Amino acid sequence: MKTDFNDKITDALFNFYLEADNETIVDSLKERIENFDEYNRKKRQTIFLFKAKLQQKHNEHLLDVAKRFQEAVLLNIEKPIAILKLIIQQNPAFALYRNLDKLSKEDIVEIIKDKNLVQLLEQIEKDENED
Repeated sequence: MKTDFNDKITDALFNFYLEADNETIVDSLKERIENFDEYNRKKRQTIFLFKAKLQQKHNEHLLDVAKRFQEAVLLNIEKPIAILKLIIQQNPAFALYRNLDKLSKEDIVEIIKDKNLVQLLEQIEKDENED
């Protein structure tokens, strides 16, 4: 029963903060936090580190997809090559990439960087499992 009561209070506070304007939230935080400037500094630092980790993960996935595409081109695996050709055809800026076997990893990264990496990875893995 005590847990249920605490959950209701938590939910009410959560809903209050969702509905409140920024000024009310800042005033409430200033009342509860001793060193508000230190809190803001740590908050900005945490957000910065989170964004950096997120970008790092994105870059790792991008390099992984590029590596898989490069391997597929070298091994002449038909389906990943077809996916790469489709991406190139969809964007006229990549018209210079006609010789897929001469693509470097950087070229492949440039081609696929604006695509949904998770979807590309799943498509490549699906194609590899079918073969």
